[in-house]
Amino acid sequence: MLKNKKTLMVFAIVVVGTLFGGILAVSAAYGWMLGQEATPARDASFYELAYAKATGEQKVELDKIIADEGIGLPGEWIRPVLIAIGDLPKDQPRLTAEQAGEIYDRIGRDVGALEKEFNKIAGAPDFIGGSGIERSIYYLSDDRSQAIFLSLGNAFLSAVDDDGSYSIRLPLGKQELPVDTGPSIAPKGTPTMLPILPSPTKAPSP
Repeated sequence: MLKNKKTLMVFAIVVVGTLFGGILAVSAAYGWMLGQEATPARDASFYELAYAKATGEQKVELDKIIADEGIGLPGEWIRPVLIAIGDLPKDQPRLTAEQAGEIYDRIGRDVGALEKEFNKIAGAPDFIGGSGIERSIYYLSDDRSQAIFLSLGNAFLSAVDDDGSYSIRLPLGKQELPVDTGPSIAPKGTPTMLPILPSPTKAPSP
């Protein structure tokens, strides 16, 4: 009898622990929706939770947002979804280059701390995702002509080139860019070369 009670107690603990773990996972995703510091799951559960919370009219808007493949990367639209379901106001301010530069100069290359500060202004990144290299992207305007990228342990400001890729890198705050910036991976996944200053040439000998 005592053995059976112990078995039942162990089984009950396992069941409660499993349920508690599941509740924590769901709470983390909902935490992001409510503006808390939580990272959306990469298995699309963020979208699923958004649809579960959305009204019929909001679901139509979500369909449009999620169908947007303009950036050409796998990932999730965060800020637009939060606005669509009412978890962020429609007039939520966007991050400016000046604000991002001041924060970068103050904090440095700590991506987690930068994102936390950026979110105090923008609410959330516009997009999180990537192919091999994950990026958190904050657009500076609705036309998406400039964006702050948090990637590879650093932040940088990029502008759209003539071919539609973010291959023009600009300094963020007092950030110093190397002369030879090397190849950059555009949002569409295509390697692009950033501008390289010409090397000085030696005058011909007389």
